[in-house]
Amino acid sequence: MKLKKIVLALCSFVLTFNVFAQTAESAETSDADLDFSSEAVDLDFFFFFFEFDSKKHYFVAAGGMLLTNIVIGSWNRFGPARASWAQVYWDDIKEPWNRKIKFDRDWYWTNFVLHPYQGGLYYLAARNSNLNWFESLLVSAAGSFMWEYFFETNSPSTNDLTYTPIGGFATGEMVYRLGLEANAKGHKILGYVANPLRLYTDPILKRAPQGPSGLLQSFSLKTGFGLAFANTWLKEPYDNCSEFFPAYGSVGLDVVYDDPYGHDSNTPYSQFELSMQGSAGLGSGEGADSTEEKIMYSINIFSNGMLLARNPDFGENRDTTVGIVLEYDFMWHSFMEFSSLAPGFAIKQRINTENGAFVWQSHLAGIIMGTADYYYLRRGVFPKPDYVSCDYGYTTGAEIVEKIAYNAHSGFVFDWTVHGYAMYKYKAQKQDCDDTGWEYFAFSQASVEFPVSKKVSLGLSDDFYIKYADYDNVENVFSVFNAVNFYARFKLM
Repeated sequence: MKLKKIVLALCSFVLTFNVFAQTAESAETSDADLDFSSEAVDLDFFFFFFEFDSKKHYFVAAGGMLLTNIVIGSWNRFGPARASWAQVYWDDIKEPWNRKIKFDRDWYWTNFVLHPYQGGLYYLAARNSNLNWFESLLVSAAGSFMWEYFFETNSPSTNDLTYTPIGGFATGEMVYRLGLEANAKGHKILGYVANPLRLYTDPILKRAPQGPSGLLQSFSLKTGFGLAFANTWLKEPYDNCSEFFPAYGSVGLDVVYDDPYGHDSNTPYSQFELSMQGSAGLGSGEGADSTEEKIMYSINIFSNGMLLARNPDFGENRDTTVGIVLEYDFMWHSFMEFSSLAPGFAIKQRINTENGAFVWQSHLAGIIMGTADYYYLRRGVFPKPDYVSCDYGYTTGAEIVEKIAYNAHSGFVFDWTVHGYAMYKYKAQKQDCDDTGWEYFAFSQASVEFPVSKKVSLGLSDDFYIKYADYDNVENVFSVFNAVNFYARFKLM
């Protein structure tokens, strides 16, 4: 069953790549009638919550949210799985005020990818109906509340009520804008795949969603292969562990929407960066079960979207963006897992030179909710109870992102990005399978690329993960993971 879930997740991930990869084939177009820059209006604080749009269709948005819940709920209840938690009757929901909210134990992929995507569907129903981002976020929150209280027999989930609307806002706005790009470039079918709520809103409103297009700065697909090493140091009575992952293949998608440097806008996600990568290969012979002993798998999602951006003048040949950013990070690996949903401050700057451009970024964010794996369960040191499907705990804390890169006019690229986290697993989230305490970890990716043609480049990357877990009730853990990857990048735009 676990192998089927992993294969399903990887397949859905690859399908997403194929959908969006084709949206960038055509030349850029622009919508001159739409102006989302801060210069178009007075710099009023309240404008942050509004956008220029046409007639709003609130009932259509609410109907799309309700329809999404009905379709997903019916599938869970009557579909092949016939999930026990989806067998909802009147006695289960008649007194919602008596149902206690608590953290759940759901599968990692469900909680931190599928739930944000479900929230994104609510959000898309609202955006397609001409609601602005803030109104769409409220619709997503309402959809999450309805789902937790009326479509499940389980206790309403603290983490779902957080991740579904906020993660839905992040994923929904990115997918919405990419769907606009696909539609504007004539890829109508892909526009529907990217934004499936159009199957509901288009016939009612008799039009496709409206918005800006022609803003993709870069859109590339990369594929490669590599190998990895891992070491974990434990105190007695537990043994240290050294692992070797001999081979894996990967496919990734990198998107830059609008120019990150010199951006000025009051509209959230009018500029964002998105990187996704899926990998699968041979396991190390270690793991919590036979599947993870034989198979190494990984799905990584790193994104940041500017919520509010300004373009200060720091001199000639410098393009700068400062503002508020939202980070949505997710890593699900057979060796480790973590996630982070964190708003904060970011500065991005490009220094233009005769032969290229040097860029750097620095982000500091506070984690609304994150997760970190509990090593003793993740790697099978402790046997996982049969009634527990999770091997992670919920966290709060801080995140930093540091990036330096050099992009030569010749096509040569050097890039080094580090994500650092300090997360605390607090007592209120503790479940039977987990422990409390601080976890400090970082994920670093350094790469160099050399051009083969205008559309293709070859690269070498090194992915390095380091973690120190200071648990309250068990011995601390120190672990490292290092992967070397050879890849080809195909520039679709």
